Amino acid sequence: MHILILTPDGVGSTILQRLVTMCLFLEDVDVINTHELTNGLKTINGRIIKDFSLGYQQSLEEIQQHINSCSKDISLVSRLAKYHIDNRGDKTAQQENFYKFLNKVYSKKIICLRKNVFEYAMSWSIRQKSNVVNVFDKFQKEIVNQVQEVDEFFFIKKCNEYIDYINWAEKYFNNFNKVFYEDIINETDTTLEQITSFKNTFKKKLSIDLASILKIEHKYTQHLFLGKKIDKISKEELQILVRYRGIAKQMIKNQNIVNIPIKNTTLNDKKNQIKNFNTCLEKFYQLAKNYNWIDQSLATYDFWEKKHVC
Repeated sequence: MHILILTPDGVGSTILQRLVTMCLFLEDVDVINTHELTNGLKTINGRIIKDFSLGYQQSLEEIQQHINSCSKDISLVSRLAKYHIDNRGDKTAQQENFYKFLNKVYSKKIICLRKNVFEYAMSWSIRQKSNVVNVFDKFQKEIVNQVQEVDEFFFIKKCNEYIDYINWAEKYFNNFNKVFYEDIINETDTTLEQITSFKNTFKKKLSIDLASILKIEHKYTQHLFLGKKIDKISKEELQILVRYRGIAKQMIKNQNIVNIPIKNTTLNDKKNQIKNFNTCLEKFYQLAKNYNWIDQSLATYDFWEKKHVC
């Protein structure tokens, strides 16, 4: 089974592809997370390996050849980000042929979405200022936390790009499943079961569900990286977290995955951090009026902390 994750980025696609891969790995599936398909792949002994140094040098036809050359015994979890497709500048006909190939080869397609579109654009705007795409360590977390104001023109640009992404995914991909970022962080185990068909994988392997592990990790890193006072983490919780991160390290060593990010900032964090948060919020409301499928009432709702921030 090959799984393709479609994304505009900033909607949890990185953590989702890693967790899906980890779930399959724990269920003894020979699986590789290729990460982004369009910015560098190579094949060694029938196994696809990520090669970021290649960037956009490979044609879409060459990328197809790498996917076809992968051993049939290996399951692939891959990502296709619209912004990479846009940046590459391939001809429309080449893109369309590539999409047809992906629809045929990947038996399951996932379109990553946000219930809170405002937070999506805000996350991207913070990323633009910090130049940190995903947080993997204390140094990157500190850089993200130094951002105090975002570019409002860029913020609106990302709102419009999200709308373009929805149109792109619906036009070129068929039989896809919708997965919301907010469900990834709150209904993690149910979401993974829907994608992989495996039930309670993490609870069976680590004695606790994955959603709880991610909350323990977020609490621990908030203390470790930012020195925040937190509720005490029990010895048992810490042991589970060590085992979880140990599995991730082993998968990185085996080249099943590239790396695994940690939870960045909550909406409440963004509200307290970004000076022009409210100005961006008002601009978002003005734009969202033109699209009845955007739920404006969720713009101030923090799904991680389960409360409205204003």
